[in-house]
Amino acid sequence: MRKEMHRLVELDREISLFIHIDALLNWDQETYMPSKAVGERAEQIALIEGLAHEKSIAPEVGDLLEALGSTSENPMGDPALAPAERAYLRVLRRSFDRETKLPSDLVGELAREVSLGQAAWIEARAKNDFPAFAGHLERMVELKKLQADCLAVGASAGKKPYDVLLDLYEPGSSEASMAKVFALLRGELRALLDKIASRPQVDDSFLHRNCPASNQQAISEWLMDIMSYDPGRGRLDVVAHPFTTTLGASDVRITTRYLPDFFVSSLFSTMHETGHALYELDIAPGSGFELTRLADPASMAIHESQSRLWENIVGRSAAFWKPNYASLCELAGGALGGVGFDAFVKSINKVEPSLIRTEADEVTYGLHIILRFELESALLSGSLAAKDLPAAWNEKMKELLGITPPDDSQGCLQDVHWSGGLFGYFPSYALGNLYGAQFWDAMKVAMPDLEERVARGDLGSVLSWLKTNVHASGSTYLPGEIVQRATGSALESSHFVAYLNKKYQAVYGF
Repeated sequence: MRKEMHRLVELDREISLFIHIDALLNWDQETYMPSKAVGERAEQIALIEGLAHEKSIAPEVGDLLEALGSTSENPMGDPALAPAERAYLRVLRRSFDRETKLPSDLVGELAREVSLGQAAWIEARAKNDFPAFAGHLERMVELKKLQADCLAVGASAGKKPYDVLLDLYEPGSSEASMAKVFALLRGELRALLDKIASRPQVDDSFLHRNCPASNQQAISEWLMDIMSYDPGRGRLDVVAHPFTTTLGASDVRITTRYLPDFFVSSLFSTMHETGHALYELDIAPGSGFELTRLADPASMAIHESQSRLWENIVGRSAAFWKPNYASLCELAGGALGGVGFDAFVKSINKVEPSLIRTEADEVTYGLHIILRFELESALLSGSLAAKDLPAAWNEKMKELLGITPPDDSQGCLQDVHWSGGLFGYFPSYALGNLYGAQFWDAMKVAMPDLEERVARGDLGSVLSWLKTNVHASGSTYLPGEIVQRATGSALESSHFVAYLNKKYQAVYGF
């Protein structure tokens, strides 16, 4: 490794330390911080993120990139460098170019508003008080527009704000490309939903029996164990909206929430977040690049493919529950008393339009994402004012899912993303479903007896394939390259559509 590369890695690792400190402050705010501490916490986070930004744009970083041949036009640098080094330069150049376009005061203000906005969102959701949050949402939209304007220079000149923000989470994506994917997906999902609606509905009433939080915690810890999550490298906590956060290479923490009258919510939230954590914990981008930007996930859609694959393709399958159902019944403390295996598997695959995205079935989930995609695009374009979000949300819910939320807590206040400034993130969930289904099909080609392995309790085969083909490389490859290398073809929605139709034909018998 050349001395310039060695120094660049050294500086990048310092930046990673600031990023992880920032993540720790945010994790504490969501889990254990006293509610009245939010004001100073917002200032702490703004300070840390400002320092990380200053380090990211230090002239020395730019000089080192140029010394290694990396420019905006040729980000991978000197062709004589090793492949991992060239990939690293590509990732770091993208980050450097982006950060140098952002004024430090805007970075600090965004960090401050995220902290204040999330605290306001938690309280507004609990009290069903959208007006108390509306001002924070309006301010966040303004700041994200400013951020997009700053980033829309050079190669991004002329891009719409939403296109700029989408690219932060899924490089190369745009509102037009997402709209095209969603138009096709919307038609397929509606057609499948119509078929299901013509069949007798699945009974899942027993899933709403009381199950104490202590039992749900035991279920979560058991699931984390059989999925090979190492408790020595993380922990589980309880929050209003489940998430996973990385505080270090060996500190990836997950969260869940316990609903006493719907325990499978925490069950699948835990599987979802554990899927995220396994990805982060398995990243090993090559000797010398640990704790650098090359050790980041390839994209948020690739990230979501891992959580959605474990939660749904594995977690809602009969094969997974064959060796595990008896243990679940015992841990649930009587909540599943008298419920047979087949009835349980059908119940967790019930399809019915519902209010809450995180509890939606696999068929209607995509429609929830389309709703958010269209609304956040409208917020960024200015065609929808923040104060008018509740009415627009309810109208979209009626259009896409045929139901109307009884209140804003179960409507436009249900997701944490907009209070956290994550505009452009939601499409990652839908793309994650597509990636996950395609990875699963490739896995079945590599292991024709895959479902039999899962039915024997062998989840190691699944994790091993994912680690080798998706996790380990981190950001070494672009998302499209990962899919091509792992599956032999570009991303195709047909894998997900075929998976849904085959599965729900069996469940509903159409």
